[in-house]
Amino acid sequence: MHRLPRRTSLVAETASTLKQWIADKDLSEVLPGELRLKSLLGVGRNTLRLALKMLEVEHWISSPGQGRQRCVQRQHLPSHYPVSKRRLPVTFLSPFPTVDRIILLEMEDLQMHLADQGRELRFIAPKIFHLQRPERHLARLVKEHPSAAWMLHFVTEAMQRWFEQQGIPAFLYGSPYAGVNLPYVVNDWESAAFHAGLQLARHRHRMIGLLGFATPMPGVLAVERGLRRALDTVKPEAQLIVLSENSSPPTVARSLETAFRLEKRPTALVFCSSSHLLTCLSWLISKGIAVPADVSLVCVPSDSWLQELHPPVCHYENNPHSFARHVRKRVMELVETGRVAGPSIQMRLEYVAGATIGPAPRPSK
Repeated sequence: MHRLPRRTSLVAETASTLKQWIADKDLSEVLPGELRLKSLLGVGRNTLRLALKMLEVEHWISSPGQGRQRCVQRQHLPSHYPVSKRRLPVTFLSPFPTVDRIILLEMEDLQMHLADQGRELRFIAPKIFHLQRPERHLARLVKEHPSAAWMLHFVTEAMQRWFEQQGIPAFLYGSPYAGVNLPYVVNDWESAAFHAGLQLARHRHRMIGLLGFATPMPGVLAVERGLRRALDTVKPEAQLIVLSENSSPPTVARSLETAFRLEKRPTALVFCSSSHLLTCLSWLISKGIAVPADVSLVCVPSDSWLQELHPPVCHYENNPHSFARHVRKRVMELVETGRVAGPSIQMRLEYVAGATIGPAPRPSK
């Protein structure tokens, strides 16, 4: 009778996985808390605790003290333990739990190059973006998610500055705040908005609304600067009405209600977000307001679903392959050397003509 293969227990498998993570330096210094480890390993509390006890007995980790987390004891680790081909991942930090389709397309090139090194690109969206002082939470987040580099998407000014001050390898998937010196690749929003403002001015629009965000993000500020530059060239003088929103459809709708009740309401709207555009389109339909006869629309950023609209919306697009190549080059340099030697990039955007810009309507008597 043939001998059956030996089956290891779930506890032993969990302990083995933890040892490999420590050997690969995916876990270094302070271990994450039990809740986080349970989530990473997909095991129950008792299984995890027994596995951790095994590592304590074998001197891989320290025992937890009162108010202290377990720590890796590297001075006791066996020198012969094999290091796997797996390497630390790159972590994409964003406030949005659902990854945008365009971002995923732009990340494909980077993901392939990371995979060649035995790395992965992981996406996390912790609920800390509303905090004015996120430092303590960021320190714990970085310890719980060992990473070769961090990609920061739509993070706050305080978060950008924290990563820079800590010297953690970080790349901005977006615009830096004033005075922040982190590498980035970003679309040239200001130039696109300047072009949009000139387009509207040529159609004699003199009251233009801008839908931005409640928090003054650098990209939105760039759009506002571009529009103001364009409108400064207009005679007679044009006016920009800034509507700052938190992106929820009800607040966007309320701002539109307020703007269209003004004695001099906007005859054109410019959007910093495609989701704002979608809310506005449905709101305009509900009010019987026609585009572009009653109001003209320009969406500065692109989105894949814009191709499904008819008549088409005026917007701006980058070259996704060129954008992805610039992102990959800088992130891989950051992963391999800890810094980016080359300059940051502002990508030129191409205007995509649609049917949503028309002559400004004549004021009603």
